[in-house]
Amino acid sequence: MRLGRPRWRQQLVAGSALALSMAAPAEAGDITAFVSVATPRENWSRGYGAALSSTWFKVLTFEGEAARLPGATTDAAMTSFTASALLSPPLKALVPYGGVGYGLFRQTKASDSDIGRLRALILGVKARIKDLVVIKAEYRKLELSGIPLVAVDQRVSLGAGLAF
Repeated sequence: MRLGRPRWRQQLVAGSALALSMAAPAEAGDITAFVSVATPRENWSRGYGAALSSTWFKVLTFEGEAARLPGATTDAAMTSFTASALLSPPLKALVPYGGVGYGLFRQTKASDSDIGRLRALILGVKARIKDLVVIKAEYRKLELSGIPLVAVDQRVSLGAGLAF
């Protein structure tokens, strides 16, 4: 009669421990606030927002973003929420990144309101200062579903935040 755990359980535990020890943990993340401008420029005032990102395996970043673009007139605005997957290979002090984002938007103009989906092509660069401060510049090519109340096709932003 054999005492203790069956052999397959021991192998499962040993294999799981080995796999977990070899898996790369999350490398880092950051939270940033930004200001932005969108085009067509005559439709939009300066916008703002915030993003939370997490980098995995040193080259893959997942990001969640909330942004607000006030219209050029006081009766127009757009709020968006975007989840993004980005390739972000570090190059010494800079981290260029690019990828795609999908999300939701809500536009208002006077008493009209429109809610829809958005897609974004994203290109940007981040710089870390002493592994504490993050500065980033970003370009987003935007595509909104349906016929938007106020046209928007791209956005450029500049932000700063904290790394963790």
